[in-house]
Amino acid sequence: MPYTLAKMLVWIVLAVGLGVITGWLLRNVTARRQILRARSQRSDGAEVDRLRERITTLESTIAQRDRRIADLESDTPEPSAAPDVPTPDPARTDALIGAPVDPEIAGAEAILECPVERDDLKLIVGIGPNVEDLCHGIGIRTWDDLAATEVSLLQTMLTDAGARFKTLDPSTWPSQAGLLARHDWQGFKALCDELAAPSDASTP
Repeated sequence: MPYTLAKMLVWIVLAVGLGVITGWLLRNVTARRQILRARSQRSDGAEVDRLRERITTLESTIAQRDRRIADLESDTPEPSAAPDVPTPDPARTDALIGAPVDPEIAGAEAILECPVERDDLKLIVGIGPNVEDLCHGIGIRTWDDLAATEVSLLQTMLTDAGARFKTLDPSTWPSQAGLLARHDWQGFKALCDELAAPSDASTP
C-alpha cells in the first residue's frame, strides 16, 4: 500500500511538473509570437509613416511648382492685338515737320532773304560749294574759324587749288565771317550789297 501511494505521488509530481513545463513553454512561444507580431506592426507603421511623409513632401513640391507656373504666366506680357507701330525715321520726321529752329538764326532769314544755316560758309560772297570744301580741307569749318584766318592763308589755299581759283579775292571773307559769327545780320547784308556787283560772277 505505501508503495502504491508513493508511486502515485511521484506520478502526480511528474504530471504537475510536466504541466508547469508545458505551460511555461507555451507561454514563451506565445510571448515570442506576440513580440514578433508587435515588431512587424511597428515596422509596418514606420513604413506607413515614411510613405505618408513622402506623399506630404510630394504634395508640397507639386503645390510649389503650380505656384511658380502661375507666377510665370502672370509675369508674361499678353500679346497685344494692335499691330506693331514702326519707329518713325528721325530724318523723315525732320523733313516733314522741319528741324528745330536756332533762335539766334531765326531772324537772319528775314533780313538776308535767303535760307540761313549756322556756319554755312556759302553765305559769304565769293565762296561756293567747291571753295567751301577747300576751306573744310584746311580746318576752316565755322564762321569763327574763317573770321580768325589770315587772308594770306586763304590766298595760298586758292593758289594751290589750281588756276580756276586764282581769280577769287578772299580779302573780305574774314570780315564777312566775323559779321556772321556776331550775328550782325544788318551789317552783313550791307557789306553784301557793296559786294553785289563782283558776286554776280560765278563762284566755284
